[in-house]
Amino acid sequence: MSQNKANNFAQIRALPRKQQGILSLILLQRMLPNYQLFTAVTEFPQPHQIENVMNSLWERLLVHGSKLNFVALEEKVEILTPDEADFEMYGVYPAIYFCTGLLNYIAGQQTEDDYDAVAIAKISQGCIVHLIEYQAGDVELDNSAIREHELMVNEVELLTELISWLESFDMKKLSANDIKKQCIAKAYADGVTNIGIAVEE
Repeated sequence: MSQNKANNFAQIRALPRKQQGILSLILLQRMLPNYQLFTAVTEFPQPHQIENVMNSLWERLLVHGSKLNFVALEEKVEILTPDEADFEMYGVYPAIYFCTGLLNYIAGQQTEDDYDAVAIAKISQGCIVHLIEYQAGDVELDNSAIREHELMVNEVELLTELISWLESFDMKKLSANDIKKQCIAKAYADGVTNIGIAVEE
């Protein structure tokens, strides 16, 4: 299982830059409903729409010649990121993990050299580990218990599947909209987020 994870990370780094970006956005898209649920339950103020941020990032990646002010976008996401100290509920953490992933992606898109698509995969897996440990309470978990947890097994399997799909994904004849639709279908194929929250269609 850990070998799988290591292989996955090496394969992600071997993907072309655009495919790495697509993989990152699929993983972020899959985490998005965690954030949406948190904001719905807490009525967390949203002066900017997080969905618009995601749409802008998809467009910037897939539409040739599209421009995006990453600095302004970064500022919007920072405003939309909740502070864990303000909430006495678990849901704030998956929301923070999502925003952290988003900020990581935006930062990575501004530089050619330092971009590491593996970072988003690690953030998604970190979110899962946090939930598993939270649910375990005072029980100490070893690495194998975390690796063998259903949510982590599903995550690693999905990652393996996405990498394989992207390695052979021919985008040449597809419109940006068609590519995005296929990617979002992949993100929600199992009907749940990375931490098992049901995704409403």
